[in-house]
Amino acid sequence: MQDAARAIISFTDSYAYKKQRKQKKQPESESTDSLIEIAAYLEYLSDKIGYNNAIKQMIKNQNLLRPLASLTMFKLGNHSNQEVDRLRLKVRQKSRWCLGWIPIYGDEQDFADLVNVQYGKVICISLSTAGGIGEENDDEIGNGLMHIQIFLGEQHEGRNDDEQPSFQPLPLLSRMTEEQIEEEGAIEEVEAQMINNGYDSDIKYFANRAKAETLNHFIQ
Repeated sequence: MQDAARAIISFTDSYAYKKQRKQKKQPESESTDSLIEIAAYLEYLSDKIGYNNAIKQMIKNQNLLRPLASLTMFKLGNHSNQEVDRLRLKVRQKSRWCLGWIPIYGDEQDFADLVNVQYGKVICISLSTAGGIGEENDDEIGNGLMHIQIFLGEQHEGRNDDEQPSFQPLPLLSRMTEEQIEEEGAIEEVEAQMINNGYDSDIKYFANRAKAETLNHFIQ
């Protein structure tokens, strides 16, 4: 587990440094190898995290929240190399899945930590379908809409559940999350999905629920 944490942090730091310095890309084979390695670590982490609260705590203690959030926005290429783009997309997806487990059994502080690393933007990534840049997949779009609805809904209403930590409504966090969603341009994307009958009409359903939460009321 510690190896995975170190590898994820190191990979993210290296990517941020190269992006900042605007260095030339590494040779394709080396880039592919590093993507394969980090994708494997992320898959391992995402498979484990949902069943072990100690791992959720480890993520916070290892300062992994921000690197994971950064990797969910890992830039896709121009599709000149489909294998590299496939691996980059996998890195984005697995990073998002790792973060997505945390609010399921998270408390008020967990929600605050996620908002502080721009989780409102993270849950919108799969909706960025304009121009073929995003993840144009009904399963991913449906999951993104569901996460928006649930994450915002629990901030608006609070949670009172025997199997999950309870907390009162979190109006400050909900406003911050809504601002992040708006900054990502996702409101328009949500509205566009309100006529999408894909995924057995689940996309339309969750789009309406997500839209309602961004308005802070339920559509009857």
